[in-house]
Amino acid sequence: MPESDKVYMGRGDRMLRKVVAGLLVLVMLGGAVCLATTSNDEISIIFKSWLEGKPKGIVRLNIETPKTDGVCFIAVHRFPTPYNPTEKWNQSDVVYRGKVRCGEIVVVKDIINLMQIGVREEGGEKRPLYDSPEYAIVVISKQGGFNKILQTDIVKPITDVVVKVNFSKGRLKETYGSSSSVETAKSSYCYIYNNPDVCVADTKLTYINSIPGLKVAFGLERAPPSVMYIEGWGSSCISTDPNSACPQSTWHSSGKRKTISQVGELSDFVSNGQRGIVWGDVEYRYERYAYWDDDFEIYWKYEFFYPTAIGGLSTPQIVGNYYPPTSPPRYAAGPLKGTINLNFEEPEQSNEKLSLSTNIGLNIGPVSVGISVSPYRAGDDRYSTPYERVVDVSGKSYDWYYWWYRDNDPMNYEVEFYGS
Repeated sequence: MPESDKVYMGRGDRMLRKVVAGLLVLVMLGGAVCLATTSNDEISIIFKSWLEGKPKGIVRLNIETPKTDGVCFIAVHRFPTPYNPTEKWNQSDVVYRGKVRCGEIVVVKDIINLMQIGVREEGGEKRPLYDSPEYAIVVISKQGGFNKILQTDIVKPITDVVVKVNFSKGRLKETYGSSSSVETAKSSYCYIYNNPDVCVADTKLTYINSIPGLKVAFGLERAPPSVMYIEGWGSSCISTDPNSACPQSTWHSSGKRKTISQVGELSDFVSNGQRGIVWGDVEYRYERYAYWDDDFEIYWKYEFFYPTAIGGLSTPQIVGNYYPPTSPPRYAAGPLKGTINLNFEEPEQSNEKLSLSTNIGLNIGPVSVGISVSPYRAGDDRYSTPYERVVDVSGKSYDWYYWWYRDNDPMNYEVEFYGS
């Protein structure tokens, strides 16, 4: 973190504090600062930055470590965003490292650039939306490890986030699920040669369906970019060797990460009742960290493997036929005719995975890890969503087909049809 951005508790001048007190009367923050829970130093930092024309915000991560015996090591990293870049743009920044007795709550404060990127309407009132960083939270002890990607939603200058830590065990044996053989026939491989490193893997993004008379494709926008949330993975361990990867058994899902499209692209079409899987070229980044502890003479080690961008769409993998219901559901749109683009509306963040995943062989030096990456049904109203292009090739001159989001859910990226 640059020197100018660090919080030096206790520093501040009296004149600034008087100015701050006067400005508080004017409620410049729209009620966002609660004096009962906000220190004078935090208020000073915010108002000084506003007076200088370079507004700052503060993210407070309240990390509740597990109530277990021993010492817990904590690391917090921030991923880059357009208005909160990291020192190395393609890597995360270390925000905090330290250790406490397990069971304690640690408050980690990160100062960010408070840059407005949009407006959200809630209850008839418009509220500003700010550039919202993502964080990785790592907690390690002899009892287990925790590695989690955390989303934030910055709508005010001071944002509190509670992180309840539960140690996870490696879950690689559970990740493959019961998908049919035809849908898991295509797998991907990532080879990691350095730390850090980048690889590109084919990843399943969604299903597309068609009926006779309609052909259907999946599309991504570039400006503004479409966003999907795709799973990341992480590991943590205690070791005496700083240069090796953690054992395969320590890897587990770290949850979703915002993944944006770098291209405006439409996939090939499926038609005449075909059902297909859309694959995307997803860029993943790998980072490994080792932190030496003089007290215990060991390294606290942890790794990140996370998606950063969708670089293109592959030809859909045909996995059989789509069989529409005997009649359209009550929430179906139609009947209609002609060609339309269907966006996935009203996106909200969610931790629910879609019902498909990609088996990725991750080779990190001598360590080979088999993981199963899934997209999550989620979106972000500061970006565009993916869409489906539906082309009417029937030649019918009357309204004849219906469409709806699968399960009446516009966030699961799948559209179904009915027509005769």
